[in-house]
Amino acid sequence: MEDELIAYTNRFRTTFETAHRKISHTVLTQLDSELTGPQLFMLFMISKEGTPKQTHLAEKLGVKPSAITVMIDRLVQSGHVIRKHHETDRRIVLVEITETGKAILKQAEDVQKEVIARGLSQLPPEEMRILVSAFEKLTNFY
Repeated sequence: MEDELIAYTNRFRTTFETAHRKISHTVLTQLDSELTGPQLFMLFMISKEGTPKQTHLAEKLGVKPSAITVMIDRLVQSGHVIRKHHETDRRIVLVEITETGKAILKQAEDVQKEVIARGLSQLPPEEMRILVSAFEKLTNFY
């Protein structure tokens, strides 16, 4: 039984990572943006967190603040985010998504939905239901 679980674990991990990579690549290709995958993910994180501190983003992503600084610099230069100082403590640097950033995130979400729908449409309805249901159960476990 343990060997079977290990085999399924390996198959799942490989398939999940491959599907994620292929979906991400297709979305980025169809998005026709100068943004990279990590930059798009950073925009998503900023949008989700509201107006986070740069140090908070670094902590959430498990990287050093200097790595975040470089990526934020590029997003500022491209007009997707702005930096601003905290109202009461000027040492704290906050990051806020711009309308341009919001627009590209919305476009990316729409493209991602299309790409995933195309893939799911290749499955018979019962397999699609089982796949999504199983993913929901797995996600709830974590």
